[in-house]
Amino acid sequence: MLRSLLVPLAVAAVALAPRAQTVPSGFVIDTLVNTGLLAPNDFCFLPDGRALLANRGGEVMVFAEGVGIATIGTVPSVETGSERGLLSIEADPDFDTNGYFYVWYSSGSDSFLKLDRYQCTGQLSNPNSTAITFSSATRRVILASVPDSAFNHNGGSARFGPDGMLYLTIGDDAVSCNAQSTTSSVGCLLRMNVSTAVLGTGASTVAPTFTALDPGTNPLSANADISQLVIAHGLRNPFRMEIDQLTGNVYIGDVGLSTREEYTEYVYPSSGPLPLRNFGWPWREGLTAGGGCSGSQPPGLVDPLADAVSPWDSIMGGPRYRNQGGPNDFGASFEGDAFFLDYFAGELRRLDWTGTAWPATASSWGSGFTAVTALRQAPDGSMWVVQQPSTYATTGGSLKRVRPLGPTNSVVAISGNNQLGAAGEVFGQPVVARVLDTNGNPLPFGTVNFAVTGPAILTTANPVIADASGFVQTSVIATTSAGGAITVTGSTPGSATNGVFSLFSRRLTVTPAGSLLVVSVLNKTDAVPAQVPLIVMMSFPQTPMLPTFFGPVFTNPYVSSTLVLDDGFGHFPTVAWGGTGGTGTPSLTKVYTVPAGLLTGQRMTLQVVGWDPLTGWFRTNTEVRQF
Repeated sequence: MLRSLLVPLAVAAVALAPRAQTVPSGFVIDTLVNTGLLAPNDFCFLPDGRALLANRGGEVMVFAEGVGIATIGTVPSVETGSERGLLSIEADPDFDTNGYFYVWYSSGSDSFLKLDRYQCTGQLSNPNSTAITFSSATRRVILASVPDSAFNHNGGSARFGPDGMLYLTIGDDAVSCNAQSTTSSVGCLLRMNVSTAVLGTGASTVAPTFTALDPGTNPLSANADISQLVIAHGLRNPFRMEIDQLTGNVYIGDVGLSTREEYTEYVYPSSGPLPLRNFGWPWREGLTAGGGCSGSQPPGLVDPLADAVSPWDSIMGGPRYRNQGGPNDFGASFEGDAFFLDYFAGELRRLDWTGTAWPATASSWGSGFTAVTALRQAPDGSMWVVQQPSTYATTGGSLKRVRPLGPTNSVVAISGNNQLGAAGEVFGQPVVARVLDTNGNPLPFGTVNFAVTGPAILTTANPVIADASGFVQTSVIATTSAGGAITVTGSTPGSATNGVFSLFSRRLTVTPAGSLLVVSVLNKTDAVPAQVPLIVMMSFPQTPMLPTFFGPVFTNPYVSSTLVLDDGFGHFPTVAWGGTGGTGTPSLTKVYTVPAGLLTGQRMTLQVVGWDPLTGWFRTNTEVRQF
């Protein structure tokens, strides 16, 4: 996918990670999946709105919103060294009845790139299910002899056009002048008929003839070799492309060598035969002269719609935007615009179609899209991306959606608010929230992201999917590093109203300082006045634990091996170490003078028990100190 050998080696050394993402005001980025992916390279939409994801190593997954992701099978013999891998995936327009999808990948069994068809079974037309699978036994080979001598410049994208044909971009296999040949199988754009009339309905490891794949309306259909499938050439590394489903035009991101990144348009004629286009590589690189080949520069080279210079290094072609009449349409001002981005620079750009012409330059529309490998428009009008966790990643990744803010769902707090707990322990109740739709009704299987501030962690990873009644929950663990206020916020993508929970971690801190012992209790109460009686205790090793209904007390005041330093109740005799009362307001800090030599070499356990006038008995964490 990369510009040159030098650039990827330098950038890979620092493994650029995705930055915080931005899009214009009025738009929002939803994180749909951020766990379980394995370095996704591409994705496609099924007719019912679900998505298939192609991971680098060959694993294919299905995503259903509100349900999650599931692995449906693995494409065998995928080679993953360097830029190789499972590079592209596309679903058949009739997937809901035939279960077919198509993959473009580097083969580990020989030195060729492969285009194959596989067939899924299961819930082929249920948008709320991930219950589909495919078997390697359903493999139907389509292309088996595209050379793969170099580790890079593999292309490509497999995409269906509105004419029902399957299009495929292929890189030049790092031999630039081969892109000027229509018979080399590289550096080109292919158009193929992959209907069942050509491929049949069963599996086969024998590729069909080029004549069988030829729709008969390609510019070189009269030929008898792979050139009869070629509709454009002169491409260097067209890693990602999309097809406008209104016009049939093809929009290609062609990775440049050293000076330019190209966003190129193949115009599908409104009538008449398809033209053969030459996009110029290596005679041209973007809008500048390239290195060329032997002989004279051929006539009629097609300039790109837009080109980009450094820090762009690896362009990803995106869609020409079309409003779909769906809830996430961008609006009339975006109709016909085109989008593309860069894998390393992370910038997303927009070409604003005037209605009759393209602008001279593209405008910056978003940032932080580093390591995005595919940008596609969804059936509901939103745009989705798959993003690797860093450039050249081999695992991890995310699936995200860009959409207008519009009416938003919301999250409300249900239970688990205003809890008090001991540092280092799980709060007694989970925090429970509910997702509501734009009308305030429960949203089944809504997506919630929980965030926490303060000394605590959560037991769930985002996003968390609500149940059929819109309820979702997480448990909160107070950390031992500190105490104090904790806030847990539950939000749904784009929500303006969030569920907010306030909790508090009671924290005992013990600091020996020579002959002094500083004991601090960080506490909270809603009682007025805030008078909280406390029992401050310290126990020698082997002291038996005292079980209580409010949790274990490891400094049992009823045995002789426990020293009561302060007692706000007056129930126990206290040691005369300078303590003067044990009432917190509601916190308490005391300094005790320890008799010389008494605790030398001892490993002591300290804990505090108290009585909150409103909530009753409580205990703090335990602190163990070596004296």
